[in-house]
Amino acid sequence: MGWRTWPERSRRVRSHKLIIHADGAIRDDPPATGIGVVIRNGQGQVLDWISEATKGRVTCNEAEYAALIRALEAAQAYRPSEVHFYLDSQIVVNQMRGRFAVRSPALRRLNTQARRLAQRFRQVTYTHVPRKRNRLADALANEAVEGVRFKM
Repeated sequence: MGWRTWPERSRRVRSHKLIIHADGAIRDDPPATGIGVVIRNGQGQVLDWISEATKGRVTCNEAEYAALIRALEAAQAYRPSEVHFYLDSQIVVNQMRGRFAVRSPALRRLNTQARRLAQRFRQVTYTHVPRKRNRLADALANEAVEGVRFKM
């Protein structure tokens, strides 16, 4: 996909610290799910972004976890020691912090998968942000749901 190729992406520059915004989106009619992820280095420079449609009918919280899991997978390429996530889902943030119980079997499976991936990094933080502070990840997730590409 040439439209999203940046020099930094092809080199996978090692970054000690990553700042990642992630979001999931769903549409009911017709059913569609998408994720959006924006990866920045410690200075705030965008290194990469992801806009992907996902398969199957899922809940909003499952879409949010799908975005987090995809972000954790993508972060590995940069070999960071610190990863700071910013999500607009209070449920996912608090479940990943261990503050909320994970009662749903589907969310429990996704939470376990995310925790395993997070163990690969020395330090991982999760911060809840309002949707207006997560606009780019939100736009990328909605882009995937709608099947429309926008250029940055």
